[in-house]
Amino acid sequence: MFKNLPILFVLCLFFHSVGAQTIKGQVNDEAGKSLEFANVTLHRAIDSVFVKASLSDNQGQFEFENVAFGQFFVRVTQVGYQRFSSPAFVINTENPTINLRSVSLMQDAKNLNEVVVRAQKPFLERKLDRLIVNVEGSIVSTGTSILEVLERSPGVVVNQESSINLKGKQGVIVMIDGKPTPLSGADLINYLKGIPSANIERIEIVTNPSAKYDAAGNAGIIDIKFKKDQREGFNGNYSLSYGQGRYRKPTASANLNFRKKKWNFFGNYSISMPKGFTMFYINRKFFGENRALTSVFDQTSLIKMPMQSHNAKVGADYYLSKKTVVGVMLNANWFGLKRDGFTNSLISEPNGALRSTAETDNQLSEKRFNGFANVNLKHTFDDKGKELTVDADYGRFGASTKQDFVTNYFNAAKAPLNSEALRTDQSGNIDVRSVKADYLHPLGKGEKFEAGLKSSLVKTDNDIQFFDVLPSGEQLDTKRSNHFIYSENVNAAYVNYAKEFKKTDFQAGLRMEHTVTHGEQVTTGEKFSRNYIYLFPSVFANHKFDKNNQLSVSYSRRIDRPNYRQLNPFRIFVDPFTYVVGDPKLKPVLTNSFEVNHTFKEKYVTTLSYAQSKEVITDIFAQDDATKISYQIPANLQNFDQVNLGLTIPVTVKKWLNSSIIGSVYWNKYTSPLQGGNLVNEYTAWDVRVNNSFILGNKGWSAEMNGFYQSRNAWGLFIIKNLGQASVGLQKVSKDRKSTFKLAMSDLFYTNHIAVVVNYQNMDFFTDRRWDSRVVTFSFTRRFGSNTVAQARRRNTGVEDEKRRAN
Repeated sequence: MFKNLPILFVLCLFFHSVGAQTIKGQVNDEAGKSLEFANVTLHRAIDSVFVKASLSDNQGQFEFENVAFGQFFVRVTQVGYQRFSSPAFVINTENPTINLRSVSLMQDAKNLNEVVVRAQKPFLERKLDRLIVNVEGSIVSTGTSILEVLERSPGVVVNQESSINLKGKQGVIVMIDGKPTPLSGADLINYLKGIPSANIERIEIVTNPSAKYDAAGNAGIIDIKFKKDQREGFNGNYSLSYGQGRYRKPTASANLNFRKKKWNFFGNYSISMPKGFTMFYINRKFFGENRALTSVFDQTSLIKMPMQSHNAKVGADYYLSKKTVVGVMLNANWFGLKRDGFTNSLISEPNGALRSTAETDNQLSEKRFNGFANVNLKHTFDDKGKELTVDADYGRFGASTKQDFVTNYFNAAKAPLNSEALRTDQSGNIDVRSVKADYLHPLGKGEKFEAGLKSSLVKTDNDIQFFDVLPSGEQLDTKRSNHFIYSENVNAAYVNYAKEFKKTDFQAGLRMEHTVTHGEQVTTGEKFSRNYIYLFPSVFANHKFDKNNQLSVSYSRRIDRPNYRQLNPFRIFVDPFTYVVGDPKLKPVLTNSFEVNHTFKEKYVTTLSYAQSKEVITDIFAQDDATKISYQIPANLQNFDQVNLGLTIPVTVKKWLNSSIIGSVYWNKYTSPLQGGNLVNEYTAWDVRVNNSFILGNKGWSAEMNGFYQSRNAWGLFIIKNLGQASVGLQKVSKDRKSTFKLAMSDLFYTNHIAVVVNYQNMDFFTDRRWDSRVVTFSFTRRFGSNTVAQARRRNTGVEDEKRRAN
């Protein structure tokens, strides 16, 4: 499946000879020791206008490529050092390369103290192509999980049981350090619940990715960036936290890093043992002929969920030369969950008189292991920036779930009628293999060309057995038991071209993906297969009118393939009257997205976007009025349209208060033939998030006060009612800057819950779900080791869309 990989190397040789103007140099301290991670900026000499920016590497070296002819100077800054400005120099045909050799920075202790005390990243930062959520500096995010941080992120709605939506759309790719997690649905939710926020540096939300990314994910990308220590020598940190809501939530984590000459070793480990709960209320109405009401179900469920999650990552980079580095990385997650649930179902007459009662005990035990390995190579061909990166990945993900139901039925007088018991035993494995290669080639004068190839193969094997528990013993239910095998091969290639003009930047790309799928229900012998090719163009343009106004426009086409859980036809029972099932005949979703961004004074951002999806996948409900059984199933709806208007407003009040207001108004419309009718579900909704950070004096004290509100909106068949949350936090940093103490409280008024309304055809129901969201958390973090800064190497692996869709 990798037979086309040599094409990339032909491209490398073909573009090897193109040249460009270059400025390079070396940054040292006053003792002559190289300084890493120094901020280096290039300016025009005539008016000091900023041209480009760079960072010094682990040798203290920096470089600017593709510089136009002219007269320039370089400015160098670093925390704790005085600013340096070079003499002016000229680049022309006689002097195409400038080498500043050694730039020496003098220490500035006074400036260091100022910066350490006052510099603070805002919780939310808006960039041209993405929104950044700075988790590391957030007080109210302390001691929480990644999932809880996502809940407070703009445009993100988390269904605590099954999904993550972005701006009212499904099809989000959730990535970890550039590689999507292999999980989806409830498995992804549980995985994110088990990772402490102390491991996270930031979250990037990209709604319109370029052709370099996998075409999957019509709603965009959520990329979770783990902390990586950037200091030379041996160093790291550890963090302890304890949260108390209705139940306890302890977590602990440690990050270690060792950098020495050509070697860099890194690793982290965390353990999380939260206990939570989910509380459901469901009201369902059932109808007969002429939509006459026949009965009403009122169901209340309380599910207690103690869980334990262990997460470990180790890796190493080795610099073979200044131009070549190789690395390996291993990632593992061990996860255990127990669910102790009780559901009380009251079945009433239309006049409200009680007809009967059903009480269900639901016991679930789940064990899961996710393992992932990556080998990577990065080679720079010359000093002009020609670069090749290659990644090979393998992942194996296994789960074992056992579930027991016991239901007792009673009449209106509470006299026993009968009882039934059911046991399920489910096991599943997913194997993911992938290789990808990316080539970057600067063409000179602000131009660059990128090309890449990728091939992936995924195989899933799921087996579920149902047993009726009878007085005489257990009996296998062959009608409900099933064995499902699915494989998918995706081969992709892309090209990307970018050009920088004086005031305009332009980028265009094209990606091609060929997909082959096979599925088999072993129990019934039913098989299916698909084979399709799609092209995915993308175009981005940015123009700077003057120093205050900048306009960006973009277009991209994307695909969202159904995840492996959605394709799996297994029935997963919630109670005797409700189950969840997949559909192996689901089709992929194609989405066209357009976006316009206006930036005023480099901080006020207005965004207008439009997205149109065909065959959009969303969960729907169906119910049988005779048996009173309802089930949830994914389905392809015909059309989905969305218009979104967003605004980002940062506010600074003196030096002690920084605020940001991010709001949006959006219109969602779903139209489709469905269940014998024509679904039209549309709503104009709005949301707003306000984040405030306070600096309290100059002795290391700071605080946060954050909140969000989202109005009711349309999602597939459902109307999601309004929700919101307010959180506060207090922080103290020790005098030596190595210890941090945080105290925070989330969801002060206990308003963060998901309520859903459905009124379509024969369905009229309402659900309300609450969980342990109001939590007081105390945390302590301690940093240790060397303080010499070195630029960390970040990399993206090749397992992208595949890992998101696994379960």
